[in-house]
Amino acid sequence: MEWGHPALAITDHGAVQAFTEANHTVSRDSDFKVIYGMEAYLVDDLKEIAVNTKGQTIHDSFVVFDLETTGFSPERNQIIEIGAVKVIDGKITDKFSTFVNPQVPIPFRIEELTSINDEMVMDAPVIADILPEFMAFCEGCIMVAHNASFDMSFIEENCRRLGLPCEKTVVDTVAMARVLLQQLNRFKLDTVAKALGISLENHHRAVDDAGCTAEIFEKFVQMLEKQGIETLEELNALGRSSESQIRKLPTYHAIILAKNDIGRYNLYHLITESHLTYYGRRPRIPKSLLNEHREGLLIGSACEAGELYQAVLNGRPEPEIARLVNFYDYLEIQPIGNNAFMLRDEDRTDIQNEDDLREVNRKIVKLGEMFNKPVVATCDVHFLDPENEVYRRIIMAGKGFSDADDQAPLYLRTTDEMLEEFEYLGSAKAREVVIDNPNMIADMVEKISPVRPDKCPPVIPDSDKTLREICYNKAHSMYGDPLPEIVTERLERELNSIISNGFAVMYIIAQKLVWKSNEDGYLVGSRGSVGSSFVATMAGITEVNPLSPHYYCPKCHYSDFESEEVRAYAGGCGWDMPDKECPVCKTRLVKDGFDIPFETFLGFKGNKEPDIDLNFSGDYQSNAH
Repeated sequence: MEWGHPALAITDHGAVQAFTEANHTVSRDSDFKVIYGMEAYLVDDLKEIAVNTKGQTIHDSFVVFDLETTGFSPERNQIIEIGAVKVIDGKITDKFSTFVNPQVPIPFRIEELTSINDEMVMDAPVIADILPEFMAFCEGCIMVAHNASFDMSFIEENCRRLGLPCEKTVVDTVAMARVLLQQLNRFKLDTVAKALGISLENHHRAVDDAGCTAEIFEKFVQMLEKQGIETLEELNALGRSSESQIRKLPTYHAIILAKNDIGRYNLYHLITESHLTYYGRRPRIPKSLLNEHREGLLIGSACEAGELYQAVLNGRPEPEIARLVNFYDYLEIQPIGNNAFMLRDEDRTDIQNEDDLREVNRKIVKLGEMFNKPVVATCDVHFLDPENEVYRRIIMAGKGFSDADDQAPLYLRTTDEMLEEFEYLGSAKAREVVIDNPNMIADMVEKISPVRPDKCPPVIPDSDKTLREICYNKAHSMYGDPLPEIVTERLERELNSIISNGFAVMYIIAQKLVWKSNEDGYLVGSRGSVGSSFVATMAGITEVNPLSPHYYCPKCHYSDFESEEVRAYAGGCGWDMPDKECPVCKTRLVKDGFDIPFETFLGFKGNKEPDIDLNFSGDYQSNAH
């Protein structure tokens, strides 16, 4: 607010714990707008096991293949080995295996992983010569691979460069494993092979991995046959993600902003489901659920951990990127310092310098232009000032991050700092992503409160009448009819306050719980200030009687609140009074009363929210809850 900004979005990871503090920090008459949102852990449960199906069955012809590459990006890296087997009628009928000359040195990390070195590929054909042969080998067959989107992205990118058609049906054995081997938590090739009793030698060599994947696929086909699955469409239907599968799918960051009260409600619903239904190491929100409750929400593509950034970074095919872009309402780019950790990652051969990081942002900006999506430059703020990084360092070190000491500059930057950061986009585009588009997003959001101003208690029909009836019945059973004036006055004062402030239902809920527990043979203890409420006593919620010390007769209902002997115990405990007989019927009198004012419980105005603490038996806890 001091910087003159009109709004600020709050997006905690997976939760909304900062909402109340923000709500109390900004006065209601302020023009400053708090945008309430969350950085969600999104699960893409809409992606199918078999992509681009054309009515095929699980008994059609398949080519099971694997690639070895010089890195993760099909745009920047090259294929160095292709291995494949052709499966027709459930039998391996042919094999394809070749090295590919990448025409660049093989990175040392790749050589360590695959045992493929420059000498081995020196005399191998280049991709322009070998890829047409491989596509001819695959003609008329369904493509199968383990983590197929990675391998197919290299095939599709190189086909695009060479002008080769590549409209293939593709089946992913990782997705099949998630459905058919739900007892596993990880689905790497060696893990799945071990679970199925399949030998895997020379892992990370294309021909061996392809052979292993073919055996895995055949096992999966047999498992599908037992379930009556025959077509790829039926396989996709089987793969519609269940709760257990969603808990094992990879998660991506996404920003969810509430535009209005409907959006706030839907945001809270999503958070509830993510914690209670889909929690698996983190609260997960499946895309299918988000689509069901998307009204009133804005969805942003988030940071480098978002699926769009990862797709651009790893050079995923254009149709896949288009599918992702269309899912979001706006796209995000962030300062390159936020992602500088990639420069320290030896496995990231495609990110060598800061300009490589800028190029990813440029591509996202271009996607925004192509698909008419606003692109917003955000700071991804995790701490306010640069020096506050030490607190995040401590937290990350405690969670076991090896690079905790290399903190990204995730502080709140000024407008000038952000304009300077994105000047490589050109001054006009920098202003658009730093100033214009963020303001446009802010203008799309209404000024809302994170909670309703009213209390919204549960509704039990006629709870006020029921409470009054229960209390008077109990009072008459103790003190007779008519009631002593002190009893009537206390009851009416409390009941009027409780009912007029809408608290009767809270008493009735507690009364029902206590009575049910007692009926089932389990006593309930009350604690705290509820003992100062005479209505709670009469409703059976507490055994503490807050009236002044007094005697009453359980037989003839004689009572004594006024004698000098009783008054001597004012402010004390009625149970400390001497034993006495009823002067009317000679029955032993009950001693009661602790002289506790009602204001202790509901405040001087009687409008304090009731805090009824009940202690149930350990054996009965689950029933009560």
